[in-house]
Parts: sequence; structure tokens; C-alpha cells
Amino acid sequence: MRRWWIVIAYVILMIIGITYKDYLLEWLRTSDTSWLPAMFLFSVLISSIPFLPFTLFAGLMGVKFGALVGLLINWFGILFTSLIYFFLSRYYFRDYFTSYLGKYKGINKFQDQFEKNALMAILFGRMMVIIPHQVFNIYCGIADIPFRHFFIATAIGVLPPMFMLAYSGEQLFLSIHKLLLGLICYLLFLLCFFLCYKLLFNNKLEQSKK
Repeated sequence: MRRWWIVIAYVILMIIGITYKDYLLEWLRTSDTSWLPAMFLFSVLISSIPFLPFTLFAGLMGVKFGALVGLLINWFGILFTSLIYFFLSRYYFRDYFTSYLGKYKGINKFQDQFEKNALMAILFGRMMVIIPHQVFNIYCGIADIPFRHFFIATAIGVLPPMFMLAYSGEQLFLSIHKLLLGLICYLLFLLCFFLCYKLLFNNKLEQSKK
């Protein structure tokens, strides 16, 4: 049933986008900074609801305001939403979210290692974006990890993907060459980070076995 609601929501968004296409394109072309406060609020709203396309919104922020301002809007929305989910899951709905995450059996597989290496694990999760960020925030909230590790790793870890989304949106209408070059550089960055994380994880795993 839930999947049907998601499909219906996307169909409605597509209809709205097609109906107001000309207005949307005109809005994207104008550099009106009066929309900035509203966009910060929208970034929180859209990133907090799982079925809303935050990736599309993040790219549009790059088109509208440029890569740096778009990054700031996207970063604020993801970080603020992450804190909300973290505190709700840790202090108010812990039992409910524990039951909810039981559906994602693979998440609990490496819980011990996750809690022992929380800072690097959260950085990895934020940069690689393997798990939906709402689910990831909930898991961090119910896991036995310090809040400061969650905050620092989240604030730093979401910067690369949020910048890439804003940069891609900006360059999509300016330079396809720069867009492709940026994507290649970003993929290389993720590959290097993944290899470093894997090396560090394996070393700590071997030390724990001794």
C-alpha cells in the first residue's frame, strides 16, 4: 500500500511540474535572493519526507543559486533533518524505531563494529549514501554512539554529496564538459575514501581478533 502512495506522489509531482513548466523555468532563470529563506525551509521539509525527491530539489538549488549557495541550502536541510531524526529516535520513539529497523536485517549485522568506529562509519555512510539517510539517522539514534560523533561526521560527511548535487545542477545548463569532469573527480574521490575506509576497517578488525 505504501508503494502505491509513493507512486501517486511522484505522479502528482510530475503533473505539477509539467503544468507549471514555463513558470518553473522562468523562476530558475531569475536570480531573486528573496526566495532564500523559503528554500532553507523547503530543504528541511523535503529531506525529512522519505518519498519526496530531495536529489531533484538539491540539483535545482544549484541551477537557481549556484553551486556554493545551493550547497549551503542542501547541507542545512540534510543536517537539520538528521538532527531531528536522531533526537526523535533516541529519546522519544526508540522502541518504535527499533522495531521499524528490524525490517532492514542487514543493518544490524555490523552493529558492534559500527559503534566502535562510529565517527568513520558515519562519515562513510554519509559520503557513499548507500542507505536512505532517514533510515541511517534512525539507526544512529538508537545505536550506542556519542552525539558529538554523529554531529561532526554528519556535518562533514554530507558536504561532498550535497556539493556535487548543487554543482551538477549549476553545470547542467552551463557546461556538460565541466559536469562530466566534476562527476569523474567525485567518483575518484569516493573510490579513494572507500579504499582508505576499508583499509582502516580491516586493520581494526584484525586488531580486535588478537
